[in-house]
Amino acid sequence: MNPIETQYRNHKIVIRDEIEFASDGVKGKSDRQPVTKRIIEVDGVDVTSRCRISDTDEQKTEEGKRFIDRIYPKGKSEP
Repeated sequence: MNPIETQYRNHKIVIRDEIEFASDGVKGKSDRQPVTKRIIEVDGVDVTSRCRISDTDEQKTEEGKRFIDRIYPKGKSEP
């Protein structure tokens, strides 16, 4: 899927795919399967683990906004 970019209070929220490789747990085995998950980035930093689990891109965007509100209290990040 294409990345979704949103501007919020002088910050950029990006919801995009990240490809990981799942292993079956056997050391030395090289046939790992790619797994795609959607992540939340704020100003280029992955903050997915610091947000609640969300199913849709709209929910992920809202979680990104909540993250910004927690880390940058209103009024401090705007010029």
